[in-house]
Amino acid sequence: MSEHLELGVADAESRWVGIRRHQATLVIVGLALSGDFLVRPRSSVVEGVVGALALLGAIPTHDSMTGAQLARVAVGFLLRSHWKSMSVSASSEGVVMDGGDRSTLHGYELVHLGRLDLSGRDHELAESLASFADSLASGERTRHFSIHLLVRPGGTRTLLVTPADVNPPPGWRENDALAREAAGAVDGGEVEWLLERWSYVRRSDGVHRVLRVRDFGVASGGRAVLDHVQAVPALVDVVLHVDVIDRVRAQRLASRAVHRVGSDDAMSQAAGFRRTATSARSIDRLHQRETLVADGRSLLRLAVYLVVRAPDLDQLRLKSGEVDRRVREAGLRCERGFGRQLDWYRQHLPGGPQC
Repeated sequence: MSEHLELGVADAESRWVGIRRHQATLVIVGLALSGDFLVRPRSSVVEGVVGALALLGAIPTHDSMTGAQLARVAVGFLLRSHWKSMSVSASSEGVVMDGGDRSTLHGYELVHLGRLDLSGRDHELAESLASFADSLASGERTRHFSIHLLVRPGGTRTLLVTPADVNPPPGWRENDALAREAAGAVDGGEVEWLLERWSYVRRSDGVHRVLRVRDFGVASGGRAVLDHVQAVPALVDVVLHVDVIDRVRAQRLASRAVHRVGSDDAMSQAAGFRRTATSARSIDRLHQRETLVADGRSLLRLAVYLVVRAPDLDQLRLKSGEVDRRVREAGLRCERGFGRQLDWYRQHLPGGPQC
């Protein structure tokens, strides 16, 4: 939440000499085994097969996954149950969600006073949320909150969801009913059953597909990165989940990231690879972030989800195609979550698992 850093590729996507670490491992193992199979007489056929599979596992497929990662997701999808129960209820302590992990939370709706971008309150809101995150970072454990942009036929509403023991920043009024709606509560607080498919989740009210924004490029046309997504004619909710890392751990993580990326950069240059403008900017961002965290700013883990809803599968495909086009126009990269839709559906909900 800093104008100095902006948003960029996640640290989890760190690469060495242009490829991810597990890809480099698979390529090295695959070349070694395949080469030995081809050169050494009477070598085992198993050795050649394993070498070929390792090379195939390093090939990128879709959703930024390699063949090995896709195979792991597919096996997990085939082996697990595709039914999941979930309940949402009201209590004196707030909204209680139970989908395996029971959590209690409060919902707060943004008090809209006209167009935010015309009144200047958009900058005030951003600064307020940044200060809110900084205050949560002063604790001794990681805290979590989420912001839900709920697009409905009657208009758009903005919801902030916090743990029951956390007070919201100024400008938000309590609205647990809206939090229950965002969580997909059914009448009477009855248990809702979810059915997971490879590319969507089916509920009693229709089908849902959850997409996740992988990284943020530079939005086209000078517009904010999510403006294009919000302009999609289909009803698409935008959900931002935030983990606020505690101060001590944040400083350790920020320093470790600088050291790791700096070491990889030094090894790459020693191997004869020239530093690119992108890698140089990444190192500068990490140094800036380390300084800001040391000065008391919060270190955040962000997860941005786009939720497409439709009454049937045909309409879901049409809406998802429009969303995908808008996402590409915005300079964003969005994953479709094949084989992981149930997990992503649970994660996008208020009080969902941490990022």
